[in-house]
Amino acid sequence: MIRLGLRLTLAGGREAVIRLVLLVASAGLGVGLLLIAVAGVNAVNTQNARYAWLSTGDAAAAAGAAKTSADPLWWLIRADRFDGQLIGRIDVAATGPTSPVPPGIGHLPGPGQYYASPALAALLRRTPAGQLAGRYPGHLAGTIGDAALPSPDSLVIVIGHTAAQLSHTPGAVRATAIAARPPSDCPRDQCLPGEGMDANSIDLVMSVVALAILFPLLIFIGTATRLSAARREERFAAMRLAGATPRQISLIAAVESTVAAVAGMAAGFGLFFLLRVPLASVPFTGAPFFPGDLSLSLPDVLLVALGVPLAAAIVSLLALRRVRISPLGVTRRVTPKAPRAWRVLPLLAGVGLLGFIVVHGRPPTTPGQIQVFLPAFILIMAGLVTAGPWLTLAGARLMARRTSRPGMLIAARRLADNPKAGFRAVSGLVLALFITTVAVALITTQNAKSAGPLEGPAAKILVDQFSDNPRPVTVPAPPAALEGRLHSIAGVGGMLTVHQGRGLTISPAVFGLPERFGDIPGALVSCTQLASIPSLGRCPAGAAVAVFPADGVFGVASLAKVTWPAASVAAARLDRLPVLAINLATNGTVAAVEQARTVLDTAYPGYDPAATLGEQRADSIHLDLAYQQLADVVVLTSLAIAGCTLAASVAGGLAERKRPFSLLRLAGTPLSLLQRVVALESAVPLLVTAVLSIGVGFAAAAMYAAAQVGPFAAPGAAYYVITGAGIALSLGIIASTMPLLRRITGPEVARNE
Repeated sequence: MIRLGLRLTLAGGREAVIRLVLLVASAGLGVGLLLIAVAGVNAVNTQNARYAWLSTGDAAAAAGAAKTSADPLWWLIRADRFDGQLIGRIDVAATGPTSPVPPGIGHLPGPGQYYASPALAALLRRTPAGQLAGRYPGHLAGTIGDAALPSPDSLVIVIGHTAAQLSHTPGAVRATAIAARPPSDCPRDQCLPGEGMDANSIDLVMSVVALAILFPLLIFIGTATRLSAARREERFAAMRLAGATPRQISLIAAVESTVAAVAGMAAGFGLFFLLRVPLASVPFTGAPFFPGDLSLSLPDVLLVALGVPLAAAIVSLLALRRVRISPLGVTRRVTPKAPRAWRVLPLLAGVGLLGFIVVHGRPPTTPGQIQVFLPAFILIMAGLVTAGPWLTLAGARLMARRTSRPGMLIAARRLADNPKAGFRAVSGLVLALFITTVAVALITTQNAKSAGPLEGPAAKILVDQFSDNPRPVTVPAPPAALEGRLHSIAGVGGMLTVHQGRGLTISPAVFGLPERFGDIPGALVSCTQLASIPSLGRCPAGAAVAVFPADGVFGVASLAKVTWPAASVAAARLDRLPVLAINLATNGTVAAVEQARTVLDTAYPGYDPAATLGEQRADSIHLDLAYQQLADVVVLTSLAIAGCTLAASVAGGLAERKRPFSLLRLAGTPLSLLQRVVALESAVPLLVTAVLSIGVGFAAAAMYAAAQVGPFAAPGAAYYVITGAGIALSLGIIASTMPLLRRITGPEVARNE
C-alpha cells in the first residue's frame, strides 16, 4: 500500500502533481518562516549574551559574577559617539598580573595601548585623527574578537591606563571579575545598539511575534492540505467500494501527506539557509547579527523534522474520517449542522482575560506577563477562527432576508448551507487584519508616549554635560585657549556655559507645563552667550544672567521662544562658579561635530563624551524604532500569507464546485450570475468578519496598552490606508479567479463528471 500511495502521489496525473507542488510550497514556506522565527529568538538571546561583559561595572552584574582571587581591575565604561553611531569605550587599568581580562583580547592593554573592534579599527583608519583618533591616547595594539562583539558593526574600544590614572577618574570602579550575565537593563540614553532589551522582554516580544506569524501560517498550510479534498474523498470512497479496508485507505492518505510534508520540510530548511545571511544583516534589535548567531539547536531541528510530517499525517487522517466510516459517506452528502453561538466563547474569554489584567494589574515579572498575555492573544486569535463560521452564517441569513436577486439568494443559501467552507477562504485575512490592527495601534501608542526624532537647529547643538557623573562637579570655567580652539573649528558657532547655582528653580509654567510637574532645578548662564544660541531661548530685556535648566534641555525643540527668568547675579561672578555643561552651536556636519567632540573630550577626560541633542533623542527612542521595524515585518508577512491563503482557497473552492456550477450553466444560468455568486460567497464572509477582527484588534490593543504601555492612541491615516489596501487587494484576488470559472464550468465538464 505504501508503493501504491507513492504512485498515486507522484504519478497520479496533472491534478496530483499540482496538488503536491502546492502542498510542498505551503509546507516549505511555513517551515522556513518557523525556522527563521526560532533562529531569530536564538540570535537575539545570543546577541544579548554578548553584552554581558559590558555590564562589569554594574552593581547587579557584579553581584551575579563569580568572585575571583585576581588582582582588582579598574574599570570605566562610557558611551562615545561618531556621526550618530554609538561607541562603547572601556577604560581599564590592571592592579596586578592576575587582573581579569575581558573576552575577545589576549591580555589587558597597557598604558598608551588600546584594542578596537574591526569596525572601529577601520573607522579610525579612514577618519582624520582630529575627528576621532585624537580622543584615544596611545596606539592600536590589536583587534577585539567576535566573542566580545554583539554585532559585526559594533564599535568598541578597550583603552589601557595606569591604576594611578584611572583610580582618580570620576565613575571608575574596581572589578574582581568580568560579568558573565547579560544586562537586565540599561539607561535608555546610554545603551549600545541592541542593548537594554533584557532576555525576559525579548522572550515576551518574540513570543508574540512568533504567534502572529505562526497562526496565519497554520491557516495557510491547512488550506493547502484541503485542496482537492472532495476529489480525494471520492477516489478513496471508490477504493473502499472496490474492497480496500479503512486501514489501507488511511495508510495511502498518510503516505501522500507525509511525502508532501517531507519535501516541504526540506524546502523549508533550504529557504532558511538561503535567507539566513541576508536576514542577519537586518538590524531587528538596532544592530545586525553575526550569521552564525541565526542558528538552530538540535532539539529545534528534531522538533521540526519529526513534528511536521507527523502533523501532516494526522491532519490527513482526520480529513478522511467520513471515508473510514463508510464508502458511501462521500456520495451521501448532507447539509452540515449549523454553527452554534458557543463558538464566540473563546473570543470572549480572550478579551475577558485582557480586561481582567487591566483591572487587576499585570504581573510584576516578565515571565508572569508572558503567562497571561500569550494565552489571552492565543484565545483571541483562535476565537476569531472559531467564531468566523457563526458570523458568516448570520451574515448569509441577513443577506437572504434582505434581497430577492437570484445571485445574492444563491450565494446566501450556499453560505448558510456550509458557512465553515465560506469562512475558511478568508480566515487568514481575518487574522492578518487583527495582527495589523494590534501592531499599528501599539506602535502608534508607543510613539505618542515618546517624542520622535529631533530636527532643526536644536538637534545640532553639542552638549558636554558634567552634572550626570556621580562625583561632585568641580569643573572650572573653560579657559580662553579652549574657547579659541572650539571657535576655530569651521562650523562651530555660539557657546553657552552652564554654571552651578544654589537654590535655583524654574517653574514648569516656563515650559508651558502644569504645576503638578514640580519645579525644575536651575543653573546660571550668561545672557551674552545665550544670545549666540537663540534656539536655546532668551533672557529678559536688560538681564545679564539668567536661570537655565541645570540638567540640560534633553532635546526639547521648542525653546527658541522661551524667556528664562533673570538671576540677581553679576556676570563677572560666573567664571568663578563650577561648570555643569558646555553647549556648542554647530552646523551639524560630521567634521564640525566630531572635531568639537574630540576637543571637549581631550579637555575634560574621564567625563561622558559630548553628544548633540539630536543624538540624545535618537538614543532614547532607538528601542521604539527597533520594535516598529519588527512590527512592520510581522504586518507585511501576515498580509502576504493571508493573500496566498485566500488565492488558494478561492481557486480550490472553484475546482471542487465545478460540477454543480457546470450543471447550472447547462440549465441556462448566465456565467455573469455565477461570477456574482462566487464573488459574494467570498466577499460577504470577508467583510463581516473583517469588521469584527478590526474591532477586536482595537479592543485588544487598547487593553494591552493600558496594562503595558500607557494611554491608548488611535492610529493615523496610514493604518486605514494599509487596511483598505489589504481588503481591496483581497477583493482583487477574488476577482482574478473569475476567468477560471469559465474554463471549469463548460458542458464537457458536466459530461466528464
